[in-house]
Amino acid sequence: MAVIFQCLKGQFSARILYRYLAALCFIFWGLIFAAWLGYPAENKYSIMTHTFSFLGSYEEKHSPVWWWLFSMAMLFWSVAGMPLVLYIYRHFVFVSKWGARVGAALLLLGCLNIGLVGIFPDVKTPLGPTLRVTHIHEKVAIFAAAAFILGIVLHGLLLLKDRFFSRDSQFDHRPFVPLYGFWLTILTVASYFLIKWEYVYADMKVAAREAGTSIGSSWSEAMNTIYSFPLWENILIYTLFLFLVCLALILTKAGPAPDTP
Repeated sequence: MAVIFQCLKGQFSARILYRYLAALCFIFWGLIFAAWLGYPAENKYSIMTHTFSFLGSYEEKHSPVWWWLFSMAMLFWSVAGMPLVLYIYRHFVFVSKWGARVGAALLLLGCLNIGLVGIFPDVKTPLGPTLRVTHIHEKVAIFAAAAFILGIVLHGLLLLKDRFFSRDSQFDHRPFVPLYGFWLTILTVASYFLIKWEYVYADMKVAAREAGTSIGSSWSEAMNTIYSFPLWENILIYTLFLFLVCLALILTKAGPAPDTP
């Protein structure tokens, strides 16, 4: 029982952390895989055309039977991710107390909203005259993405501060370089194609109007192309999960050594 309480507070020994992360990955991705298996074949789920959240939509065109597996996965990530945030905080507090607190608050906010993504699936079920469940889903998903991105960037700035301005650094900064390089590359490439699509689609609309032909919506026309929003949303979510796991792993060797049980 004492070990459980220590884990909940982010007080992991390296050995316990390895087991915790293995369980986190196995359970979360196991649930996601099961949700994918339960997605009706006739609805043809693909990351080129379907967002990650469609695995948890109980609408007939998505996954009306096994949608709840996705919700369970997101709630699990939300709860199980919080002790990891506290573990990260216990290392970064050696760089800056306020910086570590703000960073932890942002990551915890991200975890909270990840859970809300599971509670409010991407469905058009009405909650009021104009409010639908999907409206809440979209907002909490945006909050989750923003909180995680800001939290990751802030921790990167703390590492830079420690590298260039600290006289008694307790970090080995080299392992963090490829991790942040990988994450920033994916984020930059995704942003490039999603922003560029706005201009490409605008040109397509002009060309269609001049030719006297019709054109689909921005969403539909991007499907199955490099500009597909679902494609980049899926990749960014996979990358985010991988980043958080790898950050915790790196801290066991390259970070300070807070008191552990």
